[in-house]
This record gives sequence, C-alpha cells and structure tokens, in this order.
Amino acid sequence: MRLSRPALLLLLFLLLYIVQRPTFATQKSYVVYLGAHSHGPELSSVDINRITESHYEFLGSFLASHDVAKESIFYSYTRHINGFAATLDDQVAAEIAKHPKVVSVFLNKGRKLHTTRSWDFIMELDHVGSNPSSSIWKKARYGEDTIIGNLDTGVWPKSKSFSDEKLGPIPSKWKGICQNDTDSGFHCNRKKREQRNKQTNTSLVLS
Repeated sequence: MRLSRPALLLLLFLLLYIVQRPTFATQKSYVVYLGAHSHGPELSSVDINRITESHYEFLGSFLASHDVAKESIFYSYTRHINGFAATLDDQVAAEIAKHPKVVSVFLNKGRKLHTTRSWDFIMELDHVGSNPSSSIWKKARYGEDTIIGNLDTGVWPKSKSFSDEKLGPIPSKWKGICQNDTDSGFHCNRKKREQRNKQTNTSLVLS
C-alpha cells in the first residue's frame, strides 16, 4: 500500500522530532567525599565559608558554572569530614570520581534505624560466655576485629526513644540541672537527666 504525500510528510516530521528532541539525564543525590580537612579543631565562620566556597568551585569546574554548582550542592560537610552532597547525573558523578582529590563518590541513600535500644537488641554484655550458639554476639565473635562507626542522626528530645518508662528513680548523688530557655513544653525526665543549651545546640546527658 502506497502512502499519500501528506502521510509521508507527517511520518517524516515525527521521525525527525523523535531523533532531535533533547534527552534529559536523570539526576540523583550523590555524596562526594574529599577526605580530611586541613583546619584545626577550632572552626570559625570564615573557615566554614571558605570550605563551602571551595566545594562550589570544585563542582563548578565540572558543570562549567559556579551558579549551577551552587544550586546542585544542598549540603557541605565542613567540620569532621571534607565533602558535599549534591544532585548530579551519573555521567558527572563518574567524572568527579576520577579526580585525584576525590576519595570516593557514592549515592546518598536513606537508611532505616533498626533499633533505639541497642543492648536489648544484641543481648546483654553480662551474658557473654553463656549465650546460645544463635547469639549475635557469638556470630560477631564478641566484636573481635570490628570497627564501629557512629551514625549521628541528631537528637529530638521528645522522641519515644527518650521515654523514662520502667526506669528507676534518679540517683540522689546526681547534681545535674535541666536548663531550657527555648521550649517551654519540654521537660527532663528520669532518662534525660540533664539538658544544657549551647547557642542553638542542645546537649543532653542520658541515664
């Protein structure tokens, strides 16, 4: 069956549209780890701004624009580790990973906490030596040759994790205080035995 001239022109137009239309790479959240910082333990606002700006400049060298890099980066690690989290496409992430100053580049994934009562989860330390063969302690060789990483997810004092249910009374020798100048609805309890406000940070001492 022969197509009419208008039908052929329409088909040609559709083919050209499909071939020439722009393709957009899917962007994902990546963490770019650059190793340790060169600054000392005392960090000033000038240091933080300098580090953040260096992240913009570094990513901008790959994106060909300082402003685009600034929009892509949504978090800069300025204190304990050196790096940043940014929205990137796979190709750019692969190019960054090849840079000699980069330690690693990996997807920024959400993690689910498995427990807020760790000792109940892995069994009491006092039971070492009498644990069953299925005990996680025995499977983990009681921590032998194990490196423990601390995942700081922040503190929300009103979380159920800080409930003082089934806890005994506060020891009479405890001399701490509950200092709270920002939230009148928050109160210490038998688990949160001390709170001190440090500028915008909250320090908790737990039982």
